[in-house]
Amino acid sequence: MALRKAAALALASLALAGGGLVGSASAASATAAGDNSLATVEGVDGVPARGDGTDCAFGRLCLYTEPNFKGTRFDLYVCRDYRLAQWNGFGSAWNAQTVGTVARFKDEEYRVIGTIKGRDPSGTIYGYNSYDFSPVWYANNC
Repeated sequence: MALRKAAALALASLALAGGGLVGSASAASATAAGDNSLATVEGVDGVPARGDGTDCAFGRLCLYTEPNFKGTRFDLYVCRDYRLAQWNGFGSAWNAQTVGTVARFKDEEYRVIGTIKGRDPSGTIYGYNSYDFSPVWYANNC
């Protein structure tokens, strides 16, 4: 747990220093970080992902267990903090919520360590095709 906390603090420091999170990483670092094959989201059933992000319905924050919107998809739509378990590596995320709704990723102390801005008025949807979920303990879709 101390290692996970140290990783969360390092990522939070990077986010503050750089003004945001890095949304991608090399294949070598993705392998080193572990995998999300046993990942769960408390209270949400996962479903197989299509692999292109278009399966994330309007009004949802979708978390994927693999990069490029593959693996298992978890749809978050009720406004709350969702507990993530066994997210030990790189996955992806898509914020298809209403205009301006910012999704937040939090560490074990509920500190925000990353965000994905919401849909903009032109209809553009934002997300990360590769995101290291290792330091993330909670996802908040609102």
